[in-house]
Formats: sequence, structure tokens, C-alpha cells
Amino acid sequence: MGSTKRLAVLAAAILGMLPMAAQESHQVVYFSAQQIETNIRKAPANNIGESEINLIERTPDHAGILLRRTKPGKAEVHEMQADVWYVIDGGCTLVTGGTVMDGAQAEPGEIRGSRIQGGEEHRLAKGDFIRVPAGVPHWIKSITGKEIVYIVVKYPDKK
Repeated sequence: MGSTKRLAVLAAAILGMLPMAAQESHQVVYFSAQQIETNIRKAPANNIGESEINLIERTPDHAGILLRRTKPGKAEVHEMQADVWYVIDGGCTLVTGGTVMDGAQAEPGEIRGSRIQGGEEHRLAKGDFIRVPAGVPHWIKSITGKEIVYIVVKYPDKK
């Protein structure tokens, strides 16, 4: 199966995980592989080396985001949302679990900190898939090579 077809199958599976309430939109969302590649390369990076494009408009219940990172990020905890990641290109070391250091509430339901102490390291690479449940700290500790490009789908996750 080609990479474009695998991505389409995976995206359909991920979107199928969204709760029914989040699927009430009457608008079909479609991005070709070529659009995704072109758009993420054109998106400007912010001060932490992150470019993002909202594939599915963010709501309190869900989001679908295409991201490209060239630098590690902050540690974070989403108190009410799970993250599902699919790596399109590049890689990183993602730490899950452990304790967020210097953590503070960045916005309702979102805690951010400088790093994670302890936790489990995952070396993510092209084609990898990971789900981080609500309440679990996670942090991109390092980038493998020059970047990581991935899709993250966020959805409500009752603990």
C-alpha cells in the first residue's frame, strides 16, 4: 500500500475515533497529500520552531492539526483531551508520563512546563502512531534530524 493511501486510511481511522457530537459538522474535510506537503512547507515557524495548520477547526471537543517542528517543545498535559499522533516525516524523542517540571496552567485544562522528569522515552519515526491519553504528561525532548512532521487529532478523553 502506498504512503498516500496509508495516510488516507489512517486519517479515516483517527477521525472515526472522534465522538459523534464532534462529527455534527455538515462540511467534509479533505486535504490531498500534495496539499498537506505544500501547506506545511509554506507555514511560518513560530518562536519555538513549530509550524501548524488546522486541518479540522479547533473546538473545545476536538481538533485535527498538521505540525512541523524543528525544535523540542514544552512539556504539556491536556487534562481533558487525548492526543493521537501519526508521523508523516522525520522523527523525535517523545517522553510520556513522569512529572512536568516548572508546570503552570497555560489555559483552562492545559498545563505546560519546561521538561519532564522521569517518564518513558519513545523514538518516533516516519509511519509511527501513538496515543497519549488525557492527563498524561508528554514532551518532545529532541528532534531526530532536522524536523518532525506529524498530524495530531485531539478528542475528549474521560479519565
